[in-house]
Amino acid sequence: MEKLGKTLNIASRLPHFYDTKNVESLLYQFLDVFGYIIEQAETDLMAVMRAHYVNTATNEDSQGFIGTRKGDLDKIFTLYLEALGGTSQLIQVSDRFTLGSIKNVDSFLSTLEINTDEISQYLRKQFSSQTQNLLKCYQVNRANFDANSFKNLPQLAIAILVAKDPISSYLKTEIDPKDYQLLTLYDGSETVPQKLQEIILTLLNQQLENPYLYGKNKSYFQTLPLLESVKQLIAAPITHDNRQRLHRLLLEAAYPEYIEASNIPSKGEVEKALIEEINRFLEAYNSEGDDADSTKLINQNRLLLEATYPNELEKIYVPYRERLKGIIAILRQGAANRQGILDLVAANLGILGDSDAALAAKKQIRLEEFTPEITWLRPPNTSFGRLAYRYPLRLFQEFIVASSNPEPSEIEIVLEIAQNLPVEWLHNLRIVRLDTKEEIRYQGRAKSGDKLLFKRDQILLNGQNAAVKGSTPLLPIDNSQWRFEAEIVLNETVGLFDQQKFNSSTLGFGEVAVHLEMRTYKLNPGTFEVTIPWDIPGYSDKFDEAADHPRHQIDNIINHVKAAGVLAIISYEKIFQEKHDLQVRLTVERSPFLENHIAEEKFNLIGLKVPYPQGIKHELSDKLLTAGVFDYARFDWGDRFSSIPPPTVEENYHEMTDKFLISGIFDYTDFDSGNGFE
Repeated sequence: MEKLGKTLNIASRLPHFYDTKNVESLLYQFLDVFGYIIEQAETDLMAVMRAHYVNTATNEDSQGFIGTRKGDLDKIFTLYLEALGGTSQLIQVSDRFTLGSIKNVDSFLSTLEINTDEISQYLRKQFSSQTQNLLKCYQVNRANFDANSFKNLPQLAIAILVAKDPISSYLKTEIDPKDYQLLTLYDGSETVPQKLQEIILTLLNQQLENPYLYGKNKSYFQTLPLLESVKQLIAAPITHDNRQRLHRLLLEAAYPEYIEASNIPSKGEVEKALIEEINRFLEAYNSEGDDADSTKLINQNRLLLEATYPNELEKIYVPYRERLKGIIAILRQGAANRQGILDLVAANLGILGDSDAALAAKKQIRLEEFTPEITWLRPPNTSFGRLAYRYPLRLFQEFIVASSNPEPSEIEIVLEIAQNLPVEWLHNLRIVRLDTKEEIRYQGRAKSGDKLLFKRDQILLNGQNAAVKGSTPLLPIDNSQWRFEAEIVLNETVGLFDQQKFNSSTLGFGEVAVHLEMRTYKLNPGTFEVTIPWDIPGYSDKFDEAADHPRHQIDNIINHVKAAGVLAIISYEKIFQEKHDLQVRLTVERSPFLENHIAEEKFNLIGLKVPYPQGIKHELSDKLLTAGVFDYARFDWGDRFSSIPPPTVEENYHEMTDKFLISGIFDYTDFDSGNGFE
C-alpha cells in the first residue's frame, strides 16, 4: 500500500501504542481515507491557485467568453471587465501558426527528425522540395569544410602564408609549428600537396568550434559586407551549432574569392518555411478521411500538433494569455496618459516585451496630441475667402503671421513668382523670421510663374528638389514678424564690383514680386489621435479576422481609460500595393509625327462587411501615386525622315528610358456603413 504524506502526518499525531507503522493494518487504512481526501483537496487547491495565476492559467475547453463553458483565462478576464467598460469582446485566437509559434527551431527540427509517430512521418513526407533543400542547408554539418569547399585553394594557402589581413594573420598563428613548416615550403603551384590540403582543412574546421575566432577578430569582421543571416547569428545567443554556422559564414565573408558559399539560411528563413509547412498540414491532414468542417478540422489539427510537439510548439491560447497579462499590468499602473495609451494599444494587439521585433512593431503605433488639422494662415484684418490667404509681397516687405496654436509648430510656405515680374530673374529667395533671424534660402534663380515650396529643410521648385540652405523656421505662438527677401538678377553677373555695369544696374522695383501662402497644422486642445497600422506582421495575424479582433476593441477600451472630456480618435492605416504593366507603342508613319496614346487603368475598392449592428462610417484620406517606366521604344523599320534608302533594322532600333509620374489625392472617401478592410 502506498504511503501518503497526509496519512503519515495524521498517524504521527497518535500515541505510540497505536500500530501506525503497519500500513496493512485496519487503523492505517482507516486513516488513509482521510489522508487521501486531504491530499486531493490540497492538489485541487493548488490547481485552482495555478489556474487563477495568469502566468500559468490555460484556456482549454473554452467555448468562448459568451459560451456556456469558459476557460480559466476567460474567468480571470471577468475580474477586469469593469475596468474595461464591461466589454465582452474577447479575441478569437487564429488556429494558424505565426512567427514565434515555434519555441525553438533547432529543437523542433531535431524532434521532427527522430520521431517515428504518424504525424512526424506525414510532415517529413509532405515537405516541399524547396523546404527540404532549405533544411538540408541548415544542418550543422553543412558548415564543415571538405575538399569541395574551395574555389581557389592554392590562393587561400598563399593568403594565409603571406598574411596581409588580420584574419590571415590570426589563422597563421593557429597552425601547428610542424605544419607551418610545410606551408612555408609551398611554391604556389596549382596542385596543392595532399598533406597541405589536410592541414588547411583541419585548420578551418578547428576554427568552426573556436570560441575566440569572432571575439579576437571582431573589428576586422565588422568591416566586411556581412549577410543579414550573419548579423542575426552574431546577435543571437551562442550555441554549439550557431557558433559553427557563424564561423563558416564569417570565413566565407573573409575569403569570398577562395571559399565556396555554403548557402546556410538564417533561422528566420527556416522558421518561416516550417510555419508554411505546418499551416498547410492544418488544412490537409485528415486521418479519418471524412468530410469534416474545414474550420473544425483546422482546429483539431492544431491541437494534434501541439500534443505531438508539446515542448516545441506554442499553445494556441498563449497569445491570449500574454495579451491579457499586458492589459492587466497596464490597467493596474494607470493608462490615462500618453505612454499608457500607447502601451495599452500595443498590449491589446499582443505586442509585449522588449524584443527588437516588439519594439519595432510598437513604434508603428503613433499618438498625436491636439489632433492636428491643416489650416491656411491669413494676414491679420483680412476677410475670408481663398485670396484672403495670399500675401502679395514686394521685395524686402515685412508681414505678420498670426498663430492660434498653444506651442510652436511647423509651417509650409508656398511662393509663386508674379507673372508681370519686371526683371528676368530673382536670386537667393529667402523667408526670414525677424525675431530670431532664422531663415530658409533657395540657392538658385526663379523667373515669372515659378512656384517654390518651403517645407522643413526641403525646397521644391516647380515640383523638383532644389538647393536649400537652412530650414523652415517654426511658427511661434501668437503674432510673429517675417520678411521676404531676394536679389535681382539681370543678364550680367551680380555682386562682383569689377564686373558690374552701372548703366545696366537695377536698384529695385515697387511692384508685387511674389504671392506667399503659409499653412500649418492647427492643434485642437482636448483631443488626441492614435494611428494604428491595420496589419502588423507577426502580431495582428495571430488573431482571426472576426468582429472581436483586438483592433476592434481599442476604441471601447480607450474610451474607458482616457481622461473625462477628452476626445479620442482612432485611425487605422491600410496600405494597398498594386503593380500595373503599361505598354505604349509609338509608330512614326510620316513627318510631321502622329501619336496616339491610350492608357486605361481600373481600380476596384471592395468593402468587406463586418457585423456591426449600428454600422461604422469611415472618413479616410487616401493618397494615390502611380508611376511607370517605358523600358524601351521600338520604331518601325520602314519609317524615315528624308528620302534615303530604308535603313537596316539594327540601325533603326532605339532604346530609351522615359519616366513619368502621375499623382492624385482623394481628399476624402466615405465608405458604406459597416465596411472594413481585408
